[in-house]
Amino acid sequence: MAAHRRKQRTAGIQGLVRFSAVSLTVASAAVATACGVGGSKNDAAQHVSVAAAPEAPADQGTGAPAPMEAATASASPTAAGTSVPPTSRPSPSASSPVAKRPAATTKAAPRPAATTKAVPRPARTTAAPAPTRPAVKKSAPVSGSSGFTSGYPTGADARGAVKAAVADAKADGKKVLIDFGANWCGNCKAADRVFATSGVGALLDASYHVVKVDIGSQDSSAFDLLRDYCSGEGAYKMPVLVVLDGNGKVVTETHSTGNPELTETGLGAFLRKWA
Repeated sequence: MAAHRRKQRTAGIQGLVRFSAVSLTVASAAVATACGVGGSKNDAAQHVSVAAAPEAPADQGTGAPAPMEAATASASPTAAGTSVPPTSRPSPSASSPVAKRPAATTKAAPRPAATTKAVPRPARTTAAPAPTRPAVKKSAPVSGSSGFTSGYPTGADARGAVKAAVADAKADGKKVLIDFGANWCGNCKAADRVFATSGVGALLDASYHVVKVDIGSQDSSAFDLLRDYCSGEGAYKMPVLVVLDGNGKVVTETHSTGNPELTETGLGAFLRKWA
């Protein structure tokens, strides 16, 4: 394969040599004519001798030219003294302006404006309401739970009844109302009628334990109990109302303060004040 390529290069060189020799002869003849040497005689005598070059082999083809072989060209005796200057390409002048390519200007592509998305705020969560304790409903006072009855029991153990009422008051936080009177007393009967009304009766049931003590029968034990809570001498204006707390201590008594009006308004205000 390498030998074949060398043959192709050789054949290409030979053709180039022949073409160069012919071109040189034509150029020499033109110069001689311009100088007036030899005239028509020189034209007849002028001949070209080209160094013999080996014929191209039969299998030559088109290929890249190989290094040029030596070639000689001789003119006729009349033209032997004339030398043909070799043609040369003009060299570019150093001062000739060199076309400058415009500098490529590259415009920076505009950056897209940064878009900031607002961070969504977390939704506010409402705190769950604290569990509410169910309201404790106070039971409505039972009618008659205060122990009130119209009239005054004769011969009853008044001291024992007061002691039991104080124990109940200490247990439930109510007060003790001791009503000292007599069954024949008009004011005591008026007070009973007010205590028996629904409004005042509800106050008694809600806040008091009632103990009724008869002092109209001349029972000495009843008077002794009255003196335990009401000090001093003199007559007692009936009814005498005494209020005790859960420890049995006197909160108020009407022997020294005087009785309120024996009406719903008067007795109602009294009971609300000391409940």
